[in-house]
Amino acid sequence: MRKHLWVICFIFLACLPAAAQDTPTVEVFGGYSWAGGNFHGWNTSVTGNLTKSFGLVADFSGHYGFLFGPRFSHRGKRLTPFAYALFGVTRFHESATISGQRLSDADTGFSSALGGGLDVKVSKHVAIRAFQIDYFRPNFFGEAHNRGRLAFGIVFCFGRK
Repeated sequence: MRKHLWVICFIFLACLPAAAQDTPTVEVFGGYSWAGGNFHGWNTSVTGNLTKSFGLVADFSGHYGFLFGPRFSHRGKRLTPFAYALFGVTRFHESATISGQRLSDADTGFSSALGGGLDVKVSKHVAIRAFQIDYFRPNFFGEAHNRGRLAFGIVFCFGRK
């Protein structure tokens, strides 16, 4: 009986790497982003996957600044829905020319973004981010601002876990 238990444990341990081989070590996303109104721009992120379902994301955008946080994914054969909670800083700068005089103001503040999306696997190393949508809350000039953001683009996958 003891021998059978060891064989079962060995088979189980041998199968673990095979089950995790569908998870890329690193995913790099780049694409178009829209944050409502006339806020068109770009979005890029790098995700380091620690397990099949959990990773850490560093997110950069032309709309704000740098956000960082956890991402939870449910990996299927072709579809990977995900959700995240990101926190970081926003740098806001505005300027205008009035009566020939240029005026500008800038501020940096804490920000957060809660959202999710869906990646569609095209090949072993490429996926299409069909959509990524989040609720973005930057704080600058002493006020909290509420925005939504929609993004889509391409994901490059590197390494295998």
